[in-house]
Amino acid sequence: MYSAPRLFLGGTEIKNFTNISYSSKGNNTISTLNIKISDPDLDDAGLLGKEVVFFLNYGANDTVPFFRGFIKEYTPTEKNISLRARDVLTFLAGSETPPLVITDDSNFDGYTLSQMLFDYIDRVVNKNGVKIGLDMLNDTDPPVSLTGYRKSNIHPLKILQQKIPKNISSISDIKSYRLVLRDDGTKSNICFVKEQDADSSGITFGFNNGIEKLSYKKRPDPNYYTTIVNKNVMEYQHNSLPIGITMGKMSKKKYEFPDEAREDAFLQATVAEDKKEITINTNKGHYLEIGNVINLVTPEYPELTGKHRILSKSVQCGGSKVSCKLKLSRESSFLADYLGEA
Repeated sequence: MYSAPRLFLGGTEIKNFTNISYSSKGNNTISTLNIKISDPDLDDAGLLGKEVVFFLNYGANDTVPFFRGFIKEYTPTEKNISLRARDVLTFLAGSETPPLVITDDSNFDGYTLSQMLFDYIDRVVNKNGVKIGLDMLNDTDPPVSLTGYRKSNIHPLKILQQKIPKNISSISDIKSYRLVLRDDGTKSNICFVKEQDADSSGITFGFNNGIEKLSYKKRPDPNYYTTIVNKNVMEYQHNSLPIGITMGKMSKKKYEFPDEAREDAFLQATVAEDKKEITINTNKGHYLEIGNVINLVTPEYPELTGKHRILSKSVQCGGSKVSCKLKLSRESSFLADYLGEA
């Protein structure tokens, strides 16, 4: 397979890199690129804040970068230097930009989620030059209103993670909107996209068709839910508890009626039934996106055969080898919920 990765740092091509590792964990979080370069003298090159552009060039030459971001930390040694870059979503989170204080006097009433992002990026992030492109920014359907939203010391990316809509069209296919980056050759633009339907004709993977290694983990399904509705306790038991209680977490904090809470508990429990955390190491699929649906054909593991959604992706380049790892099937938010880690 053709492979000719290229790396540019501050507009200058770097040819003596020894390893590059890309990671995207999904759930509208920041993607990272870790780079190891056999040139310790770069320590004095004013690295922090420099733009990184990476072309994977796997199978064919990329027309736009596989990754665009900025150096946020580096570690020099006697023989090499390690760099970590984050994509442009870093400017919507953490210490990169000031948090928002949303009060009755200063707020985004009348704004949609998309309009809030446009306002913040245009006014704060891009004040001294374009870091995040807005040419492709769209609204979700339906738009998410921020009228009445109040919060102190919160960053825009956190607001997005809290408010981005999850379309529950059926218990077997939960589709989310995701904020994605689209590179136009000069900058990374943000836009909202909806995940593929579960019945989409996804790319097929098998042991003779891309999969080099497969592993999976099965955890107990959440089967017991409880919440307060109008000062009364609502409890929902999903099955006969054959292996005991495994607590689940409700998707909302407030319900008007017990039946509404019970229906939500049923939905959460049903979606989580028989879910497995699957990881595949592959020699294809490097350009697939988080949320894409793929089709596993694994007679060796018949219980895994079928459609699965990509939840996270990592790609690693070292020497002449380019590897890809995909995690499938379980959204990490659900996993964190019933492990009590949310």
